[in-house]
Amino acid sequence: MHPVIIINFMRKIVFLLIVMFCFEGIYAQNNSNNVTNVNNINSQYKVSESCSMLILPAVKKTKTKKGEKAVIPSLNKMEALICFETGTAFYNDEALNVLDSLYLLAFANNNDRFYKMTIIGYDDAESLTEKTTNLARERAVLVFNYFLSREDVKDFIIKRTPSKYFSSCEGEVDYFIKYKMPIDFKWVTLNGKSDNEKMFNGISLKGKAYILIEDDLEGCVGEFYNYYYPQQDTTLNGSYGMISIPRGSLGSITNTKDTFDVNYSISYNEVFLFEELMKDYRFVPSEKQYIVSAGYITINTDHKPDYNNCPRRDMFSPSISIKVAVTPEQATAKLKFYAKVFKPDGSYAYKALPTKKDKDRNSGNTYLTTEITPFQMDTIYLGKRVPEEELSNYFYPAQQSDAGSFEAMGSWLKAYKLNKRGAYVLKKEMKAMLKPPVGEAVED
Repeated sequence: MHPVIIINFMRKIVFLLIVMFCFEGIYAQNNSNNVTNVNNINSQYKVSESCSMLILPAVKKTKTKKGEKAVIPSLNKMEALICFETGTAFYNDEALNVLDSLYLLAFANNNDRFYKMTIIGYDDAESLTEKTTNLARERAVLVFNYFLSREDVKDFIIKRTPSKYFSSCEGEVDYFIKYKMPIDFKWVTLNGKSDNEKMFNGISLKGKAYILIEDDLEGCVGEFYNYYYPQQDTTLNGSYGMISIPRGSLGSITNTKDTFDVNYSISYNEVFLFEELMKDYRFVPSEKQYIVSAGYITINTDHKPDYNNCPRRDMFSPSISIKVAVTPEQATAKLKFYAKVFKPDGSYAYKALPTKKDKDRNSGNTYLTTEITPFQMDTIYLGKRVPEEELSNYFYPAQQSDAGSFEAMGSWLKAYKLNKRGAYVLKKEMKAMLKPPVGEAVED
């Protein structure tokens, strides 16, 4: 390797080590050769005694355990002065070292600040000539182009800042917010300026460019977004039933800059009418019990949490309310709602839910009510558990070819039969459970 290249490389390494060393505990040591006070700058320090310099705020030292590396904090403000050769828009290796160090601090993957940048170019404070008319601007442009060269885009500087959004299922989720860094781009001709205007805290601005990088969350990314499913309280109605879904009860994503689709579909269907229920009658699904069905509702949505892939599933309380109007006979038939109840391994079984009976004072109607979690949004039955030996009090023996028959207990059953007049005949217990059919219904 060429000796000059080796020297330049070693200079850069030494300079970066000085920056790191500054953060690891040598803050504002007046007798240090590499980190010294900057004139008239309270609680700020510059790295390097060269013309180009990196100016950082003092950071309180944090204790680390033995063997652990010191964590470099994300600074809310960083400044730098870049020196140029007189009469030109060229800087040397020392200036490049400062730019590299500033970039590594500001654009580190673990830097959680949202920065904006100010770049101000200055000329040599001499009378303007045709050659030096645009010198201040050219110096500012060269600094801007340095940062631009570190990115994959051509016209602006991109920063990626680690952040977190909150998911109702997953909790805090790590992600990167990618944004276009705001740039305030200026150039100043110093010729004719006062002595104070030519200085920065006791340091001459002649032949330099000034860089300020400071935290500005609102200016960089603006407000964060919140997504709720549903976006507002939603009520679905049927002829007998009603389901109320509070805002966000199906899930939410908050404090994010990512874009999520808030559109989703949800549908409600109910089967309580006698004729509809008998077209495809079945018990409530259960392996160990016989649960006689008095009807059911089905809620379908393409956006609800997956029980098996929701670490915070215990945080979803029963908040979705269901209300079904019942007849006076049904109100005394001890009916309950049945829905999927999940086990820790993700399997489920249909079990009875806490069911309440309410009477509307104005209409006089009686309702059965319950509450479910979003995981239970599927088919919810209204029914009653019946011992096997008592099923004959509800059903008639049937043939497979009989209308309304269904297979159960190794044979065929049906909930009704027709008399000679064509009227429905039902057993007393079954008749009390169901909505009355259209036309005449006779109790057996």
